[in-house]
Amino acid sequence: MRSLPILLPAAVITARACPLASIRQVRTWRLRFVEHTAGAERLPRPAGWSDVVEAHADPRGEGTVELNGDGFRAVWDAPHRVDGPVRLRGELVVDPLDGLETTGRIHRVRLLTETVREEATGERTVALTARDLSAIPKAVDDDRDRGVLLDVELGVA
Repeated sequence: MRSLPILLPAAVITARACPLASIRQVRTWRLRFVEHTAGAERLPRPAGWSDVVEAHADPRGEGTVELNGDGFRAVWDAPHRVDGPVRLRGELVVDPLDGLETTGRIHRVRLLTETVREEATGERTVALTARDLSAIPKAVDDDRDRGVLLDVELGVA
């Protein structure tokens, strides 16, 4: 089974711009790849959420690239012209407007909640908790929830 972690952002859930779904349902998602910026490797991630994406890059116009991976497709706003095999660090994110379609069966749903704590030194500490759910929630807390992490099984019809 090939599994793919997909982030469903809180803003997309709040806008009701995604299909509601539960575990074991097959859904089609429109995906965008968002490359990490410098320092992003220090952001907390729940277990099993890899930030490495391997795919074949096909240029599609002015800075836009189509990524074709093992069972998925995503659009990427590349910083420069890219063509051929790539290994990238970032996240596959649901983009209901401009993303490319990928179909899979949901086998895990986790609500990602951030807690920010200010230290006496002025340093900020960000903690991320992941709570298992049986379905995508109808509403989330835009101030605290990063979104929902979906583990999607690819290669299903």
